[in-house]
Parts: sequence; C-alpha cells; structure tokens
Amino acid sequence: MTEKKRKAHSVAAERKTARSRAIEIKDEKTLGALGPQLNRLLNAQPGLAAMLFINPVLAMQEAGVKFSRPVIHHILSRLRHRPAMRERREELEARLTEALCEVPRPGNSAWLSRTLFEKLHLQPLDTGGLTPSYKSAHDPAVEKRLQALRPKRTHRYSHLPSRPRRTGRVRMQEMPPLIRRLDLDAAVPELKPAKHTPKRLSLEDLYFYRDSSPVARDLLELAIIQRRGLHLHSRYSYRLIKEGKRGNVFRRWFRKVTLPEPEVKE
Repeated sequence: MTEKKRKAHSVAAERKTARSRAIEIKDEKTLGALGPQLNRLLNAQPGLAAMLFINPVLAMQEAGVKFSRPVIHHILSRLRHRPAMRERREELEARLTEALCEVPRPGNSAWLSRTLFEKLHLQPLDTGGLTPSYKSAHDPAVEKRLQALRPKRTHRYSHLPSRPRRTGRVRMQEMPPLIRRLDLDAAVPELKPAKHTPKRLSLEDLYFYRDSSPVARDLLELAIIQRRGLHLHSRYSYRLIKEGKRGNVFRRWFRKVTLPEPEVKE
C-alpha cells in the first residue's frame, strides 16, 4: 500500500469511528481548535450535517458533541445576528437584566404584563382598535428612484381597448405587518387609562407604552432585534423536521452537506 493510499485509508477509518467518539467543548477556544474534527464528525453523517440549517447546536449534539451552556449561547448568538446588531442586543439584555433582576423575555405576553403592571407599576392604557406605525419594507428613496425608471405606458395595439375588461375578481389576503418593522421613531398618541389590567400584553400593545418607561422601550427594541435574527428551530420543531413530519425549505432542498476538511499532506 502506497503512502498516499495509507493516509487516505486512515482518514476514512477516522470518519467511520467518528460517531463513537465523544467530544466535549467547554469554552470558545476549544471550539475553534476542534473545528476540523467537528467537520470530520459531521461529514461521517451527511444526512445529519444537513440539519445544521435547522439548528446547528442540536445537530452537533446529535452527532455526539457536548457543549457547555456558555458555548451554546456563543454559537447561537453569533449565528443569529451580525456584529453591530449582536452588540446592541447584548447591551439591551445586560441593561434590562440589571433593571429587572431577571432575564428579559419580551416574547412572552404574560411576562410582559407582569413586568409592566406589577414590577414597573405602569398605568394600563386603552389601546383598543389602534395600530402601531410600521416602517416600509423598502427604502423610500430607492423605491422612488426605481419608479422613475419604469417605462411609460403605451397603447401599442390600437384595435384593443385601453383598459382590460373585468372578467372576475381575485381576492388576496393581506399579510400581517411584521414586528421587526415597528417604527420606534414614530409619534405615539396619548391614550386614556384602561378599565382593566390585561393579563397578557402583545408586542403591538407594548408599542404604545414605549414612552411610558425607558424599560418598556428597551423591551420593545430587544423584541424587534430578536425578530430580525436568523430563525433557529426549537428541539421539538427540530425533531419534527428531521422525521419528515413538518416541512422546511432547507430540509427539502438540502439532503447532504459536506464540510471542508484539512487536506492530507503528502
């Protein structure tokens, strides 16, 4: 057996036994050092490697990797947001944790209600029938410039009516506005006190408490940043997608993933 074949055989044997190896990662330094080994571990299970798109931590744990809680937080934090947004999110989380003496959970409507009305002692407001202000999905300046570039309408075929005849009606369901487009700079109207304290408070309602307390505004901004991040599935959703009981675009199009490995030197 030549030296090249021997090394190739050695790499193949390492891939074959990768599943039985236990890798424990307790800090970020170890995570960086074991990158090639993690890639070989996942390449030995290409179907499982495709689940990295669904939740990378759960996929690697299923492959036999053990992470400490700080490392899990580090991985998910870096994947969800870009550096500038991640820095702002961490700043808000630290400030809110210090002010509330607990980890902020703006996505939990019951927790929001308890925080605003029991901990911050804010006056409940009557928000019935009101809609928050949302930012446009497109940059207004860019949209205006593109509209100016559109060719003008011409009546090319003179024998046809200028307007098409109405042959039927098409109904389209309007998509609800996204939380991540809430406009934090728009003016909030003055509202009357509510007769009852709500047991749950949605993020749309939280919008109208934005000027009532700095904590309320920080909670709303944190919720917007969380909605702007990359969506990673929960353990329950991950299992359903892996078993084919729930559809997912990544799982539909990616059946096998191969990660880069260091080349074997001659």
